[in-house]
Amino acid sequence: MRKWLLSIGIVSCLPLGGLAEKPDLWFPVGEQLTYAISWGPWTVGYSTIWTEWIREDGRDLLAIRVRTRSTSILNKLFPVDDFLESIVDPVTFLPLRFRKNLSEGRYRLREVTTFDHQKKMAHWQHLLRDSHEDFAIDADTRDLLSFMFFMRMQAWDEHKGYFFRVMADEKLYDLYVMARGYEDINLPRFGKVRSLKMVPEAAFHGLFVRVGRLEVWVSDDDRCLLTKATAIVPFPIGTIRVMLNKVEGPGDDFWSDMMAK
Repeated sequence: MRKWLLSIGIVSCLPLGGLAEKPDLWFPVGEQLTYAISWGPWTVGYSTIWTEWIREDGRDLLAIRVRTRSTSILNKLFPVDDFLESIVDPVTFLPLRFRKNLSEGRYRLREVTTFDHQKKMAHWQHLLRDSHEDFAIDADTRDLLSFMFFMRMQAWDEHKGYFFRVMADEKLYDLYVMARGYEDINLPRFGKVRSLKMVPEAAFHGLFVRVGRLEVWVSDDDRCLLTKATAIVPFPIGTIRVMLNKVEGPGDDFWSDMMAK
């Protein structure tokens, strides 16, 4: 698995003739990934992750967004329509703002967290009630979404553990990730994809459900895509399985070639 260097992106966006350029990142901006979420034999939802450039206050920023919606099977019992967004400085790859809009059954949540990395502080605000909080962060603190994409530039060794810190639920958590070994993950559209199995351990809420034990598999190529994830959810749910279903957007590689067939 290739180790990408963040310094490549930093160097590429240095001012040239007074104009700043968008940095070259380790993934194609405009990429759109769709995952099928299954419970037992049923597909209960789809989650789409996409990236795009946006313009704010005269700056080019990166938006990472996730939309998760339940299928008609689950809608009758527990309709889900979740949206997450991380606005990232592409030079440092640190988040400026993280937004979470959750609609799960009768549960509703609207909140936003803004980051001041120089002061090592973050401000969290609940948008549905008068509630807010300031809390301390590390200089390199990332939210869940920006952290997931940051992880795609890391080099991984089999049978080795890694420690990180990540922001979730308005707190910083120690995250331990154990890289197990490589396995072939069979994806309906792409066939067998060699993927590294990793087991993260941390106590924070997931993107779709509140998970217990989580296992993820990441493709052994330059894209480092999440190919599969399984989460054991407390009773009465059981095991949720997430599988990569589509890879759309820019790119000239195995994923693009297989989608074109």
